[in-house]
Amino acid sequence: MVDLASSFLLECESLDLEHQHLADIVNQVVKVIDDGEAEKCADLVSEFVKSAKEHFANEEALLVKVGYPHAKNHQDHHKSLNAKMDHLIEFAKMAGVNHIARDSLRKELVFFLMDDVITTDMDFKSFIEEKAKTDNA
Repeated sequence: MVDLASSFLLECESLDLEHQHLADIVNQVVKVIDDGEAEKCADLVSEFVKSAKEHFANEEALLVKVGYPHAKNHQDHHKSLNAKMDHLIEFAKMAGVNHIARDSLRKELVFFLMDDVITTDMDFKSFIEEKAKTDNA
């Protein structure tokens, strides 16, 4: 199961809630696979993809609003994750009948989430924190 440690919080409530929602969906997918109900993966992964796209749009808008100098790079990274979403959907469609698809789906969802939350979002965490301090001063 995925548990987002407090060190991965951005201290931006809306984004942190979105990250938690994505982690919750990943945990639901893992649970239905573990419970032998992998046919439910398709709907859950569709929800994950929809939520991830909404999250990316919200995050990108915030980064532009606060003047993050690498907002375009972050947007490009999100675009690269869009292609991975297609693979997630394909794995989810096959998960009910194919153990390789189930195993791949489980791993890829976790990697996807960690790639977004840990690898790239931590890059702008300090910028947002400093911006908040300056705005509140």
